[in-house]
Amino acid sequence: MVVVRSARASPIAKRVRSDCFSMVNISWYGGASVHAPNWPINDANISMQPFTVSDLRDNPSGFGSVLERYFLGSSGVSVLVAPNIPLHVGMESRQQFCLQTPPSMERMPLQYTVCVGHNIRAVHQESMQQLSTARRELPNMDVLRLPFWKLLANVDSGAKLERELRTFSNRLKRHHLGEGVISLDEHSTALLASMDHSYLNSKKRTSKRQTRDLPFVKLLNISITLSPYLSVDSQQFQTSIQEGIEDYWLSLPSGPQGRPVPLLTQWKGKYSVKLNITNPEATNWFLDKVDSLHSHLGMEYVILEGGEGNPFEEQALRPPLAWVGDEYIRLLADLAGRIGENTIVTSGTRSRHKALFIRMSALQSDWSYSGLKGIILSLLHHSLLGYNFFIPDAVGGSLSAELVADDELFVRWLGIAAFLPVISFQTPPWVFEKEWVLNLTRLYIAKHHDFVIPLILKYAEEWQETGNPIYRPLWWLSPNDPITFTIDDEFLIGNEVLVAPVTEKGALQRDIYLPESDFQWQDTNNAQVFDGGTFLESYPVGLGDVAVFVRWRS
Repeated sequence: MVVVRSARASPIAKRVRSDCFSMVNISWYGGASVHAPNWPINDANISMQPFTVSDLRDNPSGFGSVLERYFLGSSGVSVLVAPNIPLHVGMESRQQFCLQTPPSMERMPLQYTVCVGHNIRAVHQESMQQLSTARRELPNMDVLRLPFWKLLANVDSGAKLERELRTFSNRLKRHHLGEGVISLDEHSTALLASMDHSYLNSKKRTSKRQTRDLPFVKLLNISITLSPYLSVDSQQFQTSIQEGIEDYWLSLPSGPQGRPVPLLTQWKGKYSVKLNITNPEATNWFLDKVDSLHSHLGMEYVILEGGEGNPFEEQALRPPLAWVGDEYIRLLADLAGRIGENTIVTSGTRSRHKALFIRMSALQSDWSYSGLKGIILSLLHHSLLGYNFFIPDAVGGSLSAELVADDELFVRWLGIAAFLPVISFQTPPWVFEKEWVLNLTRLYIAKHHDFVIPLILKYAEEWQETGNPIYRPLWWLSPNDPITFTIDDEFLIGNEVLVAPVTEKGALQRDIYLPESDFQWQDTNNAQVFDGGTFLESYPVGLGDVAVFVRWRS
């Protein structure tokens, strides 16, 4: 049984009420992603700040791309903060985390709900029902089927970019890496968009001869990248000012009856304005832009980035009520849904039920918790908050535009990525000039297709029906076993597969804990069978291997 208690903290005159929750002898999970994640979050040390999504590349000490006002404790307790109040959150490592309303709004009380139950799993299941009553929708599951290959093209024209695409596509074929989605960043997307494809709009039937003459990009699986930002140097922005449609952009009034003045912000080093997605005419303009690109390029997927950050709050301006906190991200998810089922977003809050894939934040190309070690922590965090359909960062990390040079890091990273919803690359495996790296890449792409995708499809149906995550921490099977509360380098797919990758440089063995259960675990590599609740010390895992155990019944 789960007991739900509502708490409403009354404000004290001229002082903001702050409520704190102890992290002593209890493991806590949830909240928001951060630059160097922790599982549980007890080791995090974060100064009191607005609990809103920010771009961790610009604000590494802030809260990251996936955020929910939900905290879960290992003792069987959860805290759910009301969605409609401004909230600040701070964490004192291994001591406590605190919630408060901002000092400027001391008249607004802090409101939250506490759920208490007999174990952590039961409380989480009840909390998911409390967090959202909306019907859970499955995204386009075809996204799972092909790896994504990010094209790093330092070119200045669409024609040169098409040549780069041709070369890259030929290399994928030459190295027998199968079909894939070639992913273009926002700059490359703009280059292709600027090319003259007007002849493609002809309504006349296209002959086979004419089909061969279509731009090469139309023959590829590509994803393009868009954002709600527009450079103030662009002709489109200048035209919007001339035509008096400044309200297409987030703006401030110039006076009681004055025209709106677009709010300047920075996006990728350029002064820009941000789309006002509460303006139907502005959103229709954006949707028309996407439709035009689709007719020109025939892209498979649209990656919609740039929801993070609040330009008003970043400039210490009081935002209009419509733009308090993370409301922009929620509305951007609605806009993504209108673009179609092939849209991928890069941030999420209060949108876990929507039919969208979310791309994880970029990671460093190293073995730290900001790099390889952070992958499992991020997937557990996303799944716990209800974001099960994610595209992880590229194998080897993509925070830097440089290609990965460490083949061991690449291979160990690949071993984890093969068990996630999508395999994504920035560093192509042929750069190592080692046949064994290419062979292993082919092997893991095949394993993902044949072994992992069927599991995800199976547990996606369970998520839709119950809200249970697809990727699960070990305490999901052993909610009363304290050992499972702090294990951050293993994960479950449903209740039947346990994955234990190597995350230490140079290691060819690792310790593995198999959670208690009413069944045994079988190693898929050597067919050995072990009882649940077993601790495997210094278990051998070769460089090309990942320790994977499946549910086994005699």
